[in-house]
Amino acid sequence: MKTVGYDEGDGSFDLKLPDDWDLNLDEEGGVVVAKLDGCGLLHIMPFSRDPGEDDDPADELYAFLEDQEVELQEDEVEDVELSGAGAGALCEYLAEDGEGPIHWLVFVATAPGQLLFASYSCSTDQEGGEVEAKEAREILTSLRFGDRLG
Repeated sequence: MKTVGYDEGDGSFDLKLPDDWDLNLDEEGGVVVAKLDGCGLLHIMPFSRDPGEDDDPADELYAFLEDQEVELQEDEVEDVELSGAGAGALCEYLAEDGEGPIHWLVFVATAPGQLLFASYSCSTDQEGGEVEAKEAREILTSLRFGDRLG
């Protein structure tokens, strides 16, 4: 495992990545995390916000999924304890596209002055997809926000 940091634009955080995963900046101010020769993609978008805002990450996750027209039951969202300041919410679901079922992980985390959205997708037909999805989940739950007050 290796720890990688991100401190640009609207966010500051660290993640623990397996050695065969890599993190790259994207053109929209976020990061793309992928397993070398893997089948999925983890996209992370940080946003700054008023440090006084105290939103529940699960509420933010439900609102995001509703915008995406994804219907979940209330018990399908899991609260995630993060190291340091911050809290998260995560859900996993399968969705059908034209080429077969897709495994989705959607994650929202909040901390004073920060909001982070992340999504991971991988075809369930791809070899190693289940193991990779488990690793993506572990990466997301390893999130530790940096100090971005103000």
